Amino acid sequence: MIRPATEDDIPRLVEMGERFLTETVYHARVPVNPVQMATTVLRLLSTEAGAVFVSDRDGALVGMIGMIVFDNPITGESTVSELFWWVEPEHRGCGLRLLKRAEQWGRESGARKVHMIAPTPDVARLYERLGYEQLETTFQRAL
Repeated sequence: MIRPATEDDIPRLVEMGERFLTETVYHARVPVNPVQMATTVLRLLSTEAGAVFVSDRDGALVGMIGMIVFDNPITGESTVSELFWWVEPEHRGCGLRLLKRAEQWGRESGARKVHMIAPTPDVARLYERLGYEQLETTFQRAL
């Protein structure tokens, strides 16, 4: 079942976020900060400009997607952007339902575009199969 997240879900969302950061390409590139993760989720839940949806399997949260809507600073178009998207590897299969729910929320919020993050070529290929077009690539360097 895909449903909106609640404040009660925050500890589990943070737990999944920690796993995401330690087991993916973000390992050793993005520090784990559970307090900030919880703060971000709470902010998304407490504003109409944010949303978090979860995949709930018999009371166990196994996936999540967090979105924010904003006016694009260049075009002015209402745009939805992914902040995080994760499904526990042993429960993969509900990720597309999470994405479709996030896209629906974007449409309901009046957004005209959706931006998704592709940290790996496999994820990029998935987006292309779903009709997304590559817009840009992000790089990071410590200062």
